[in-house]
Amino acid sequence: MFAALLVFTGHFAFFTYLRPFLEQVAGVGVNGLSAILLGYGIANFVGTSLAGRVLEHRLRPMLIGMPALRRGDPDFFALQVGNYILGGGGFVSRLVREVREKRGFAYSVYSQFVPMAQPGPFLIGLQTRKEQAGEALSVVREVLAAFLAEGPSEAELQAARQNLAGSFPLRLDSNRKILDNVAAIAFYGLPLDYLDRYVENIERVTAADVRAAFARHIRLDDLVTVVVGGE
Repeated sequence: MFAALLVFTGHFAFFTYLRPFLEQVAGVGVNGLSAILLGYGIANFVGTSLAGRVLEHRLRPMLIGMPALRRGDPDFFALQVGNYILGGGGFVSRLVREVREKRGFAYSVYSQFVPMAQPGPFLIGLQTRKEQAGEALSVVREVLAAFLAEGPSEAELQAARQNLAGSFPLRLDSNRKILDNVAAIAFYGLPLDYLDRYVENIERVTAADVRAAFARHIRLDDLVTVVVGGE
């Protein structure tokens, strides 16, 4: 059991340097690390003014996640494509379709990977009313479990690859974005042709690649859930 929730605010990079201490010195395991990451996410997701509105309107911000992806991991592109289908693609994603469109449990629901020098978090986030929080969480877990078991359809895969490849130039449409990408290549030790081969690496992802990558990085039993709000 994880007896205490530590919440850190600031930049995620801080966790990169703190993690070895938590694992080796403090003996914090994967669920504890997940709780710390989710605590960070909740602290930044809610904020002081938003927290007041959330509680006033009886909404419950929720994050589900676990440490999952190190920057430079060979599964990065397969996870990017798969995440677009699961919850990163907005209204065309499975989570939005099942949680928002079919059941009206949340206005917004999403999933994302946050790769870091140490394994960064996989997150699913949403807000819902207190009385339906349990049902919403159940649907989210069912959608994730089905995706892990079945992977994407060919139609979903083709649409995800087209969107990610087609929108790639927008990641480089300003000097600031170019600088950010070059800095990331240097900081994380990525291949020097990372940007040149980005579209190629997205387009070569198969459904089998997505299923295998998610199986390696996401384990339902290791997911930690954090819900903000009292009774």
